[in-house]
Amino acid sequence: MNNTVINWLLEESDPSIRYRTLVELLDEDPGSRIGQQARSRIADSKPVQYILDQMHSDGYWLQTNPRTGITVGDGVEYGAYATTHFCLAYLAELGLDRSHPIVEKAADRYLNLQKPDGDFWGHLSCLNGYNIRNFIMLGYHDDPRLQKTIKLMLTTHRHDGGYLCDMHEKRRKNRKSCIRGCGKMLMAYAMLPELWEDKRCKALVDYFLRRDCIFKEGHHDVHVNNDITHIVFPIVWRVSALEILWALSRMGLGTHRATEAAWKVLDEKRTDEGRYIMDWTPTQSLLKAGKRGQPNKWVTLYALQAIKYRRYANNG
Repeated sequence: MNNTVINWLLEESDPSIRYRTLVELLDEDPGSRIGQQARSRIADSKPVQYILDQMHSDGYWLQTNPRTGITVGDGVEYGAYATTHFCLAYLAELGLDRSHPIVEKAADRYLNLQKPDGDFWGHLSCLNGYNIRNFIMLGYHDDPRLQKTIKLMLTTHRHDGGYLCDMHEKRRKNRKSCIRGCGKMLMAYAMLPELWEDKRCKALVDYFLRRDCIFKEGHHDVHVNNDITHIVFPIVWRVSALEILWALSRMGLGTHRATEAAWKVLDEKRTDEGRYIMDWTPTQSLLKAGKRGQPNKWVTLYALQAIKYRRYANNG
């Protein structure tokens, strides 16, 4: 890897990115002295404190829609990038987990809103996949509540191998799956290596490989939507080529011929210095990721992870 770029990611001014670079790119033992030192600075960092300061004392984040005046966040309904499940995702990205008492309070409260079948809200595949990945990052992999959502993911079958939600299922029979929901489910599976050989996971992987990751099926010159070539952070309900590559590469498929077009998209985001550009970030997010159209540490971290996983596949 480019040492200049790595040193940029290791700057002490960004404790979360520094820690994740050490552990996830450079394979530093989290329990080592340098790993513990890096992690110890995360909880008191400005990005973490800013998010925690916005939390309601009961363990949730509220947001009011300026157009409708409706406030959401104390339940499973969510607003534009600043309500509870987003904020828990941001804290996970920043490197916190359930060992932090405030995070545990908010995470447990949210998980207790779960429906009996493991769903959270309207069987939104984007929401369920997003939650699975983020709660694994927060340390809830073996929690019975999250396991119910994982079971729901495994037992939800569709004709094209993808995922959808109740709202769209009701509108038209045999409707195509949602690329955004599929992307979030793919990222969830990428965190669960014990499921990579499961037929449901393989069906979703095939869903992406059939369309060379980023195109409409049967039309490999038409992007599946306008989001797919725009690199986004924080990770939200949109889906990008980077997220798909990160997931497939983590699963050992980064060198598959069907990923070539997506790698080309990512390569176009790389600067001459080896940094990667972020195209879009939600202004309402409580995790301030940087400026649009500029080289970005978070995007670079994820891009280098995807490349690292691809190289592992080449070597093994």
